[in-house]
Amino acid sequence: MFTLSDICNIAIQIELNGAEIYRNAGKTAKDPEIAETLTWMAQEEENHAEWFRSIQSNQVLSSEEQEMEAIGRSLLQDIMKNNSFSLNSKLLTDADEHGEIITQSIEFERDTILFYEILLDFLDNEESVKQLKNIIKEEDNHIKKLGSLRERNGFISCVSPS
Repeated sequence: MFTLSDICNIAIQIELNGAEIYRNAGKTAKDPEIAETLTWMAQEEENHAEWFRSIQSNQVLSSEEQEMEAIGRSLLQDIMKNNSFSLNSKLLTDADEHGEIITQSIEFERDTILFYEILLDFLDNEESVKQLKNIIKEEDNHIKKLGSLRERNGFISCVSPS
């Protein structure tokens, strides 16, 4: 029902949304370490978007497959507009507490990992699967880096460790 292209387009959008929000939040963060971390994460997300662009399928679809692709695209768009992938840009850049910035970022990274774990089932190319698993590891490392930053600075969070 879903094509690789549909899923990759959503993954690209997730990564680019995250990159933009992290970059903007990094510019307004008062703590230099948090600002540096958010800027670094923005670049990481852009790198991930580039990878998803590289696996876009150029497969020619039959008319039946095109209809299924349209249905799949519509379903995915409905899912994405009601999801928690999107960091709340205003909340993140206006956050008074550095702990809230970290908490929101961790939640975004966790949601992204869950989506990519589902995406693994749609990939049939061994190299693409291997690369996506590497991206999942990178996203997990983002969570660890944020968690470490939270611990070093004594920020309290309602987010449980992964």
